[in-house]
Amino acid sequence: MSFKTKIIGSVVVPTIVLIILGAVALAFNVYSEQNKAATEKVQSDLDSVQRLLQESARLMTTKTTTSMSILEDISSAAGSASAGDSLVIVPGVSAPNISFGKEAQAGNFRIVDKVTQLAGGTATIFSKSDGSFVRITTNVKKQDGSRAVGTVLDPEGPAFAAIMDNREYEGVVDILGNPFFTIYKPMMDSQNKLIGIYYVGYEASLASVEAAVGKTRILKTGFLALVDGKGKVRFSTQGISPEQAESTIKSVPAGWSVNSRDVAGWGYKVYAAYPKSELREGALTTAAIIIGGGLALALILSVLVGLLIESMVVAPLGGEPSQASAAMAVIAAGNLDVEIGQARSGSLLNNLSLMQEKLRNIINAIHKSVAKSKEQHDRFEEALKAFLNARNESPDKQKLTEDGLIAAAQKVAKSDDSVSRAVERLKI
Repeated sequence: MSFKTKIIGSVVVPTIVLIILGAVALAFNVYSEQNKAATEKVQSDLDSVQRLLQESARLMTTKTTTSMSILEDISSAAGSASAGDSLVIVPGVSAPNISFGKEAQAGNFRIVDKVTQLAGGTATIFSKSDGSFVRITTNVKKQDGSRAVGTVLDPEGPAFAAIMDNREYEGVVDILGNPFFTIYKPMMDSQNKLIGIYYVGYEASLASVEAAVGKTRILKTGFLALVDGKGKVRFSTQGISPEQAESTIKSVPAGWSVNSRDVAGWGYKVYAAYPKSELREGALTTAAIIIGGGLALALILSVLVGLLIESMVVAPLGGEPSQASAAMAVIAAGNLDVEIGQARSGSLLNNLSLMQEKLRNIINAIHKSVAKSKEQHDRFEEALKAFLNARNESPDKQKLTEDGLIAAAQKVAKSDDSVSRAVERLKI
């Protein structure tokens, strides 16, 4: 592994690890914050719809109470309630005719219309016919716009059960498919016998609630839904069908959170549902962005560190620091034959190579000078022996050997000087 790789690895790898750990920690924090925000939004949305509905219920309750008082006052002013003979209200439907004093009510809309004229809303007189209650006079309208005379009170509804128990019922009732704030009050004759029902009601205006619910979305695919007392989804967030909302509420899919809130005075529930996976998606997206950015930063950092190492270390050295260290150790040990290889001009290894070559040349020169000096010393010894042996010879012979000795001595001095100069080159 090269020096550059080691340095980059020691800098970049910890950086990447820290980035990943930071991304994981931040993703967890994002998930926690988004989960908290989603929970708070759900509670806020539920509270908002609940308050809107409860305020509407409060206002409507006041109206129905006033309207019922008016209906009873007008009825009692006409006379006591009594049940007369049974007659055909509409084809196929018969019921006893209710009278207030002498004023028969079947098909007579004076009282119910007077209540509506004075207090608004709707009014009805029901007649008890065996086990059912038939509308004999009313201004509640059917889908075709005609009066709902001859229709019967829903035997499965809460109002029916309360009346059969001689109790007043006050609350929201589904009448012919529409929600009404109502009061149903038992009608008793002079013998305290149940003969019918007084009814007043106001159709619930849910336009503002529908608008509020329709525009509310939780995360990307979460929703709000308003469910009536029969479990029917009245409306839900735009883009979410009632069938889809009902399916999610009744059978909560894995990974979904569903919360509900009862709405007092309505018998309704408002639901808030959202997939928790979208919280994880947001956290994972954040982590991916951080890790992606971190890796890009690490790559840039690697390049920058590599360039710095190249320009500040490798280029001046001319190679790997380990290579330079090993070469210098070998040369310091006296081995001038180590192969340094090619190095950039001006670098440490290049200068080391030049120094190696110069040292090698100097050492070779010294070796040559020493060898030549030894050769001259040997010749001097031979000339000295010849000079000594010539002392008993003729003067000419002695002169000749003396000249040879002097010449040999001069050459020795010259070769010693050459050695000294070669050694001088090694001095620092």
